Amino acid sequence: MTPPSPLAGNEPLAYLTAATAGIRHHTRTTTSPPGGRPATRVQVDALHAHLTALHTLLGRLAEQSRSERPAQGSHFAAARTRLWQAGEHLHDAFHQAPRTPVPGPDAPQDDTCEQDIDPAGPPFLTICLRHLRTSTVVRQETTPADLHSPLHGHARHRAG
Repeated sequence: MTPPSPLAGNEPLAYLTAATAGIRHHTRTTTSPPGGRPATRVQVDALHAHLTALHTLLGRLAEQSRSERPAQGSHFAAARTRLWQAGEHLHDAFHQAPRTPVPGPDAPQDDTCEQDIDPAGPPFLTICLRHLRTSTVVRQETTPADLHSPLHGHARHRAG
């Protein structure tokens, strides 16, 4: 008997499992020896998109569990904050990745978000626009102290 496909039905968990499997596959296939090729902008952009989606998911989980299980909601919120911090670093890493030459002699060459987009990337949502949209939500729902606090050890979250 053949086991069912992980994407059979419309279960969100199946899609999350498939996304995790995709990241594991990408990790195995892109592992290079020391001194290998650095990440491309396309790779960093895809990873940032994944992290942003996880950030949104954790926000919804935190909100849903906050009333019945405050400690669980607090842990989800803390994980969401850490993902935002990781997203900030990925956005910065994107701008440090080698540029794809922009066609045309009049193409701007300064390093700003609006003009430093990889032309091979998706035209409808660049990393900078995605990052800006997420940062707007983060600033509305998170305090500056939470965003800039380092994580020391395991944070304690009260159950009630």
